Amino acid sequence: MTEISEYKDVWVFTEIKDHERVDECALEILGKGREIADQLNESLVAIVLALDAEQYIPVIKEHGVDKIVYMSHVELKHYHEQIFTHLVFNLVENHKPSVFLFPSTEAGDALAARVAYRCRTGLVSDVLDIEINEESGLNLRNTEAFKPAYGGNINVKIITKTRPQMCTITRGTFQKQKSKKKDVEVEKVDYAYDTSNIKVKIVGTPTRKDKPSSKLSDAKFVIGGGHGLSSKENFDKLFELAKLTNGQVGGTRRPIIDGWMPEHLQIGISGEAISSELYIGFGISGAIQHVVGISDSKTIIAINKDPNARIFDAADYCVIGDANEILNGLLDYFTV
Repeated sequence: MTEISEYKDVWVFTEIKDHERVDECALEILGKGREIADQLNESLVAIVLALDAEQYIPVIKEHGVDKIVYMSHVELKHYHEQIFTHLVFNLVENHKPSVFLFPSTEAGDALAARVAYRCRTGLVSDVLDIEINEESGLNLRNTEAFKPAYGGNINVKIITKTRPQMCTITRGTFQKQKSKKKDVEVEKVDYAYDTSNIKVKIVGTPTRKDKPSSKLSDAKFVIGGGHGLSSKENFDKLFELAKLTNGQVGGTRRPIIDGWMPEHLQIGISGEAISSELYIGFGISGAIQHVVGISDSKTIIAINKDPNARIFDAADYCVIGDANEILNGLLDYFTV
């Protein structure tokens, strides 16, 4: 059995998005990873699996890494759970990182869970912050992960005592930190996977016809909607308002469940984090899972008929009133 003291270094799964760019969330996590690695006096290592992975190395080098470990192969063009799990688990077994951080994306969440299971280690999902527990000793210092619980009413501290210590992190939780090391070690690992073991094959990738032309996380003006709008017909009016005001529509989890909005427009811990100049929320109660995603917006306006709605605690301007009536009034104003 491997001793905990034998595990070292902070790893970040540096996901490649749409086989064309480094995922923004992964770059943000590298910033936090640098902080943790410095505290532990260990190295920060970026793990990259992609087609033509070499092209992403210059960008990753600018974010404070000590080392980049990468695999490059045509089978890594798209995320495949069997292949990625096998390859990443083997890397963990061979190198034994102390901390392993993942972006909370579709691929990152799935991969982190599978690797954690194979490692028989703990996994803390959607953390809000990570600190080092100094009381556990210099060589055995554990991470403390903070995440919301009980519907967002409290934040809990989770101390991980197994190795590697694994977390998933939502975009916008941390800030990118550009700092280039003088001598970044780059290691290429040969791709090795027997494709005859694949049980599920990727035969094509979907095209989202409803995908916005600009990313929600980059929008300057975001219009958010929640279950308080009462119907899809009312929610669709947000898209009308967005067209008239050059805004971008997003929302909470509930409109997705109700079929009012596509999943990629979700704002919050399980979706996108925004840093817009202006955010207006219509009929949103204010669960922490959503509030975390809007907290970096410069100005937040919340509209809700419940004067005790939690969204008002996060808002700069609070409007107590019927969200549908106000929405209709704005549509009338901008269509005159």
